[in-house]
Amino acid sequence: MEAREEAFRRASRFAVPAYFAVNLVIAAANALQSQWYYAVLAVCALVLTPVLSLFYRIIRRRRSYQLDLLVYLYVFLLYTLGIVLRLYTITRWYDKFAHTLSGVVIALFAILLFQLISPEKDMGRARFPLAACFVFFTVAGVAGIWEIWEFLVSLVFGTDPQRVASTGVTDSMVDMIVCVLGGLLFLPSLWAYMNRKKTSFLLGVFESVCRSADDA
Repeated sequence: MEAREEAFRRASRFAVPAYFAVNLVIAAANALQSQWYYAVLAVCALVLTPVLSLFYRIIRRRRSYQLDLLVYLYVFLLYTLGIVLRLYTITRWYDKFAHTLSGVVIALFAILLFQLISPEKDMGRARFPLAACFVFFTVAGVAGIWEIWEFLVSLVFGTDPQRVASTGVTDSMVDMIVCVLGGLLFLPSLWAYMNRKKTSFLLGVFESVCRSADDA
């Protein structure tokens, strides 16, 4: 565990500055073209660093470089490429990929939350049904809340992020379905972990976060 965490710590020395540099270059390029909206969006991506620091303070755990790099990659794919570079508009399938990936990442945070708030810290096989239900309903709830948010945005700004004009409710429903599917894809690895302590990449990230608070 410590060896893997150290490897991710070394990788973060290059990955995080690269994340900053790419977003700043994108911001500058948009500013030069007077695309101020996208320039500001690119700069907003830099807020991720203090948000992560606040997250660790709230959960009272020391930093997990494995989780850090996963989150940086996730935000880069969905926010920087999807929104700032407009891949959601240019490539239709990218939106579905993003929602599916979101389901997997939300599932990881859901099982982390399950372990943090559970009075029993045991992650044995007997608790898998409860853990699986918690993950499923968390992913489904977040997927629904996101679609509600997009609907409110369309009402306030007159945009159509859900493509209601061209697809009716189909786009929103497919987004929620693939997000839940992403959460379900997480469950086999969770079962393997809780049943046989077989650690996949994502459950390795989970373990790196759930170290004792005494190590914080």
